[in-house]
Amino acid sequence: MLIFSRYTWWVGAMLGFAVFLTAAGQVGVLHPVQGAFLVVTRPAEELLTSIFRPMAGFLSDAGAISDLREENRRLRLENEELRTQSISLQTDAERVKQLEEALKISQGAANERYLAANVVHRDSSAFTDVISIDRGSNSGVRVGMVVLSSQGSLMGTVTEVFASRSFVRLITDSKSKVAAQVQSSQADGIVKGAANRTLTFDLAQADIKVGDIIVTSALTGRYPAGLPIGKVTDVGGTQQDLFRKVTLEPFVRLSTASTVLVQTSFIPQNLLEAGD
Repeated sequence: MLIFSRYTWWVGAMLGFAVFLTAAGQVGVLHPVQGAFLVVTRPAEELLTSIFRPMAGFLSDAGAISDLREENRRLRLENEELRTQSISLQTDAERVKQLEEALKISQGAANERYLAANVVHRDSSAFTDVISIDRGSNSGVRVGMVVLSSQGSLMGTVTEVFASRSFVRLITDSKSKVAAQVQSSQADGIVKGAANRTLTFDLAQADIKVGDIIVTSALTGRYPAGLPIGKVTDVGGTQQDLFRKVTLEPFVRLSTASTVLVQTSFIPQNLLEAGD
């Protein structure tokens, strides 16, 4: 009972003191005390403010930096998407251009027939330059048929044929040999593929100069006459040399062509031995 009485007395005293403070605050009795308390505690308040204000600013800046990073990430994703769309549109435009040019070639002569095909794979190395196309024997493609670019320049010949796919050896392949001639003088020679997918022209003692146009020759029966191959970019040696070193630049960018034409109206006569 004694403990209970002390507890009751303590609670009553606290309640009475609280009522007293409330009443005193209402009538203004405590204003001087409050003023003194504020004066005493102001240095501590300013000290705490000076300590925590930079921290608050740092936390606020950290939040802003996080927002900026998120915005930057979102903008990068949008930029990547727009760049991808732009590349896709450019690719489609180039594809349409090549198809339009191929259509003009295929409609150019009534006695010539061409089959448009897409390049589906490339096998390129220092000595190899082969592509595969999405047309085969089901479409009338045969081994030895001539393959042109959409602009009508010589690209290569068909070497293997399957039902719906064929392989084409490009003129820059080291195994490629094309009977050719200088367009202006009609001097005959052989266009060969060389290392690193370059072209050379073997020409026996004939006048030739940089800028001359080289076209196919019908001498071997493997190519129709007059197909554009490339232009001369370098001539080594002199006219007294038995063979001058002639370098060519193809008219077509073989590495980027996506549409080709198979000349189905020309059936090559393999007059040379196999493997030449």
